[in-house]
Amino acid sequence: MNKASTNMTELYSFHSTSEFGRDFYRNHCGPTAITNLIITSLQHQKRDILPQDECRDIFENVATKGRHMLIYNRRYGTTDLLLWFYVKAAFKAFSPLTIRPSVRHTLSADNARTVLSHGSYLLIELFGHPKYGWHQMVIYGTDKNGLFITADGISNRPVLLDDTGIGRGLFLEIKPT
Repeated sequence: MNKASTNMTELYSFHSTSEFGRDFYRNHCGPTAITNLIITSLQHQKRDILPQDECRDIFENVATKGRHMLIYNRRYGTTDLLLWFYVKAAFKAFSPLTIRPSVRHTLSADNARTVLSHGSYLLIELFGHPKYGWHQMVIYGTDKNGLFITADGISNRPVLLDDTGIGRGLFLEIKPT
């Protein structure tokens, strides 16, 4: 893609779990969400879209790091309680100066909008969502109608969710620097 024709909204990453580790990984929404954040950060730095093979390499490295830290298990997924440590280690290894995890918040539409208004992203930990179950995904912002723009890890396109659609859980504030 030509750098001159790339606008900022195209630089957000919306990769899905089906794109990564088809035969080896299961329950890998956590590494996929972290990978989407790292890819978004790198694409904003370069002002260009990363090639698919580079995105797969980033995912493999993120998933491997989680397995070595005993925070991500390919059978059971990512341990929510230790997610902050996993995110911090992955960002340090693969995107050192561009994004950092901050505090954990209770998920609500108001809390999400407040954090998004500071220019941060959200790494969501959903608990018993009607569509997603126990799941991790990213919210990048809101559209002109106030809907949340998510990389849900299921679709490889932006998914828009309303206030009730984001569900219940926690989120990590991810600050681009």
